[in-house]
This record gives sequence, C-alpha cells and structure tokens, in this order.
Amino acid sequence: MNANQTTSGDFAGFVDDLYAGTLDDTAWDRAILRIADLVSASGALLFAVNPSNREILRDENHRFDPDVLDNYRRYWVYHDCRLPYFMPAPVGLPVTEHMMPLSEWAKTPILNEFLLPADVPHFMPVWLHKSPTKCVTLSLQGSRKHGPFEAQDLETFRQTLPHLSRALEIRDRLEQPKIDGSTVPAALDAVRFGVIVLDSAGKTLESNHIAQAILRSRGQGIQCKSDGTLRVREPAGTQLGHWISTGIPPRKSIDGLLHVSRENAARLSIMVTPLPKERASWISRQPRWLLLIFDPEMRTAADSELIAKDLRISAREAEVSALLLVGENLQAIARRFHVSRHTVRAQLKSIYKKTGIRSQSELVRRIALGPAAYARVGGHTVFQP
Repeated sequence: MNANQTTSGDFAGFVDDLYAGTLDDTAWDRAILRIADLVSASGALLFAVNPSNREILRDENHRFDPDVLDNYRRYWVYHDCRLPYFMPAPVGLPVTEHMMPLSEWAKTPILNEFLLPADVPHFMPVWLHKSPTKCVTLSLQGSRKHGPFEAQDLETFRQTLPHLSRALEIRDRLEQPKIDGSTVPAALDAVRFGVIVLDSAGKTLESNHIAQAILRSRGQGIQCKSDGTLRVREPAGTQLGHWISTGIPPRKSIDGLLHVSRENAARLSIMVTPLPKERASWISRQPRWLLLIFDPEMRTAADSELIAKDLRISAREAEVSALLLVGENLQAIARRFHVSRHTVRAQLKSIYKKTGIRSQSELVRRIALGPAAYARVGGHTVFQP
C-alpha cells in the first residue's frame, strides 16, 4: 500500500495503537507492524546502536527471523558497509539503498552472504534519535518479491514519523522507572547485610535476599507476619514499634542501633533510618523507613582494609569500626583485643577526629553505605577470633 492508498482509517488505527503502545507492548508491536504493512514491508527492526563501536545496545524484532537478527547482532553490524553512508542522514529522513552511494553494492558480502539468503535485500531505515553515544533507527525490510522501496513508500513512512518519535520518547520515559526499579534491587542484593524497607505503618515493602533469609530462619529473633509487619524479639520489638510510630529513637540505644537476641548465635543489630518524604502516590503505600540488619556471624559483612582506606584511619581503628558495624559493643571489642574499654573509647574518639563523624550510629551508617559494604564475595574476614 502506498501513500495514495493509505486511508484515514488505516492511519487512525496506527496512531491509536502507537500511543496505546507507550504502556502496552502488544499494542506497540501492532503499531510498528502497521507501519510495515503501510508499505508492504516484510518486517521491521528497531535498533539502538553505539555509533563509535557499532555495538547494538538494544533491539526489537517485529516480524523478522530471530536467527537472522541474532546473526546481524553478533557479526554483520560490525561489517555493514551501509552504515557510513546512512550515519550522516538527518533524524526523521528515511532513505533507501538507491539513495546511498554504495559502490559495487551488488558484489558486497553483506548483500550476498546475509541479506539475499535471508530474503531481505531491500531496506528503508530512518534515524529516530542521534547522539554521540546512542543512535536509534527503525528499519523496514523488503523481500525480493517486494522489490525496492519507491518514492511513495518514503512519503508514507515519513508521515508516520512525527507520531512514532513522540510515542517512542513517551515510552522511553515511562519505561525508565522500571529500569531504575530493577537496578536498585540488584544493587541491594550485592551488599553483605540485610535491607528492609517499611511503609509508615511499619509493614514490609521490599527486602534484599539476606534480609529474606534472616526473616525465613527460625531462632533469628525477627520474622515477617502475614500482614507484612515485623515480629521482633523483645525488648527490641517494642523499641522498633515506638521508633516507627513516633520517629524518636529509644533513649537506651547508646549506639543508635536496636539489638535482637537470637538462639545459639550472636545478637543481630538493626539500624533504623527514616527515608525522605517524596510526593505521595494516590493509592500505593509509600516507603518511609529503611532497616539495615547486621549479622555478626557473617564475617564478610565488611572489609577492614577497605574501611581503613575509605575513612583514612589506622588498621586497628578500622577493625574497631568493623566490629561496631556487625553489632559488637565497646566492652566486647575490648575483650576481643585484650585491652581496656578506655582504650577502645580513645580509638573511637581518634576515628571521630580524623573523619568528622560524631557518633557510633553515624560511623556505622557511614561504613554501611560505603565501599566496605560491597566487599567481594569470598573475601577475607573482618577479624580473626
């Protein structure tokens, strides 16, 4: 179908599907195929490519042989003689093979070894976006039977592009929070401590894999009830409930942490941090509290060498800091190093002076959110018993 044959109904249906496709993958695929059908193309490919090294950053296949696409992605994109001629074309201006000054095109390897065997020797690409690091193109493919794309096909394709470009931008913006949302959980699962996000009522919204393991295990002193609230062994349970309901940390928490006793294991330490109040959603529950759970049994919870480098403190001061992170108090640290509590306090004051940190809770928070929390899996222990 050419530009003269395109009916208002065809175009209206395409526009409806295109904007519905900003949220619906099925409608998006249908809209792209409508564009291909307007010019009787066999299929369409949407690419995001790095112009400096030709790496395909993302692709969408619309009615195209996936094996052929994979072959192009792995090899032919790096040997595609068309790209140097197509790259200078402005955004929004479709081209065909006849518009590219390709010398001896009939003898090129990509035509004879790739395009002809796949029966897509004809093409009509257009740039939808161009930047130094990412260029996005939609390319319509034509078979031998279809023949080369003609002037009326270029005009028909061109008419769809303003809507296509706007819809792609909307779709990209709506998709970005999904990408961000998948990145954050992956990052949280890389740390060596438990992370739980609570809403204002104290119900669990998110948790990383370490926190989930702690919540599932018996005898840990903390579990998640069926309604999402936490059951924490006393007196920490009452302290946590008061903290969340009033926003005031318990007075008896000298180090700014809650401590939960466990069966046959050293106690857990929980840091409670309020999250910034963002604009409220209409319906969804809002994240309000961040809980960081430190298990002293997990000896890879922090790397004292990284702490020393990060905070620029001595090796012993880093060991003291690492032990505070996993829930040890000053008296326990003094016993471990066979020194007086006064000596440990002096080391702590030295850390404060060197770093500008003013409290144990601030020190723990600084380490928990720093590079030591991302110590390599299988790395050496924080200390030796």
